[in-house]
Amino acid sequence: MSDSPTHYSVLGIDAGTSKADTKAAYQAALAAAQEAGDADAEAAVRRAWQVLSDPGQRARYDEALRLAGATPDSTSTAAPTDSVPAVVDDDVVEGEIVDDFPGDPAVNQELRPGDRREGVLPLGAPAFLEQPTSGRRLVAALIDVVTFVAVFVVSTMLTIQAGGFESNGSRLAVIVVWLEIWLVVLFGVPTWRTGQTLGKRFTYIMTVDRVSGDLLTATQVLRRYAIPAVAIPVLLQMGAFLSLFYGLSFSLGRDQISLADRLARSIVVVARYRPVRQGRA
Repeated sequence: MSDSPTHYSVLGIDAGTSKADTKAAYQAALAAAQEAGDADAEAAVRRAWQVLSDPGQRARYDEALRLAGATPDSTSTAAPTDSVPAVVDDDVVEGEIVDDFPGDPAVNQELRPGDRREGVLPLGAPAFLEQPTSGRRLVAALIDVVTFVAVFVVSTMLTIQAGGFESNGSRLAVIVVWLEIWLVVLFGVPTWRTGQTLGKRFTYIMTVDRVSGDLLTATQVLRRYAIPAVAIPVLLQMGAFLSLFYGLSFSLGRDQISLADRLARSIVVVARYRPVRQGRA
């Protein structure tokens, strides 16, 4: 058993504190850590909130403390980080219980609060983030691409047929309009609202800010999808291939940071917690 503080002591609360008061304590502790410029303290506060804000995880954490011989209150100085397995094996994502690919040891290996997978997370990323396997990201990308192509082709063909567009110029305009609409609807808006496109939702991964683990800002989302939004209408087929490479470039590096992630300062992680928007914890 280590001498690190419990999640309760990190937030300065006890086991009987309500969720509303826990949230208030989290916001105060997070503001204090950010004002002090203490990255380790900020990461600890965020880890504490991720566990204590969810009733299921909180109950498991309390049990882990009990088994480790610690008391789940603000005066405890010992946390079950060495002798007790992680309490974040199953999580709540958008109201449903997630069992993250039980047959995938790379995803479901035991992780303790504060653990970092050496050589995987990029420098500066919070230790509580967990990156998915490349295969899992590829499945999500495949779902997104197939969905995008299907709705784009159907909507474009129906519009051209119904509108009687005869000239190549008018047809190209229809193609460009629908392309931009579906890029926003299927990628931009979901990423900004929840961090999850359809493919990411099915594979239980999400896109968050690389430094804080929060939801992306509108500017970050714009930077993330600006290249496909410009390249495809301008370069057509070549633009589509470039956009595909742009999105799948995560598979080229050990840190799994794609070109889109580098432009937006984002990262794709396993959805083991529900991210918040900066300033709206």
